Amino acid sequence: MLSPSPTQSPPPPPPVQKTNLKVRPGQTPAARFVKALFRPFIKLLYYTIMLIRKNGLVSIGVIVLLLVSISATLYFTTGRLPLGIADDPYNFHINGGDGGGTKVKDWLYALRDGDSTQLRYLEKDMSQPTDPQQLISTYSPSKTHLTWKAEHVLGVYQQDDTTVDSFVQVDLSANGPGGETTGIVIWHFITVSSNGQDLLLSATVIENRPKLG
Repeated sequence: MLSPSPTQSPPPPPPVQKTNLKVRPGQTPAARFVKALFRPFIKLLYYTIMLIRKNGLVSIGVIVLLLVSISATLYFTTGRLPLGIADDPYNFHINGGDGGGTKVKDWLYALRDGDSTQLRYLEKDMSQPTDPQQLISTYSPSKTHLTWKAEHVLGVYQQDDTTVDSFVQVDLSANGPGGETTGIVIWHFITVSSNGQDLLLSATVIENRPKLG
């Protein structure tokens, strides 16, 4: 009776040398440091994108949170909102205040509405006040055939003596026998803050001409 031959055991596999996959041959310590520094942010961005792709509501929430954070940062740093939302052009943003922009706006609106009493009140701090009646008869729609189409704050400059120079353009139009004519008036205002109050020191016309074309 033959006995079965003993089964030979397979030879052991050769030892596998472990390789650090995160470190490539020839990679400098500086490169490894930079990769280790940015790897958490890249992973976070990757998982965020995957979460957004899987869940539409989460993506909407992320977008809303991003817009809110951007808007809050912009508002607290500049006092303005994105895309000009709720942006008052007469807020000159001087030393945490409007730089006298409210006085400028009130003066222009009083002129537009033909309110001579309001004009005199706003000019009480001027060394050389204007003639409200003459201005109203020249520029106010209440006394002329002019229409105020738009207003543009062209520039605001704070001087070394703390006064603020501002320039405002008013677009005008009038209808006549030959059709509509348009023009512009540019005003130069000087304001200053004194004892916590904004004062209007000057209001001068520096340009008054028809529009070309």
